[in-house]
Amino acid sequence: MAELVLRLYIAGNSASSHRAEQNIRRMMAVIKSEGWDVEVVDVLNKPELAEKAGIIATPTLSYEHSVRPRRIVGDLSDIGRVLEFLGIEIRGDLHDGTG
Repeated sequence: MAELVLRLYIAGNSASSHRAEQNIRRMMAVIKSEGWDVEVVDVLNKPELAEKAGIIATPTLSYEHSVRPRRIVGDLSDIGRVLEFLGIEIRGDLHDGTG
């Protein structure tokens, strides 16, 4: 398992699930570090994983960090704020297309 893990919990094919998946792909394109492991967990297919993680709302992005784990609920549409909250550096300017 990679040390840097982002786990996105979604519920089926809902519009917010699709937006969250699209936004996490956009986010991964601007992250500086390599070595990130991104997992998408559909809680309708694997409810035991959601229960074990204590997920009560979807979509939820979980930053599985050993020292300071974080969670964000929502479709992740404000990528800059999400990355800032998680403390993840980006490549270039988020808005200039270089990221």
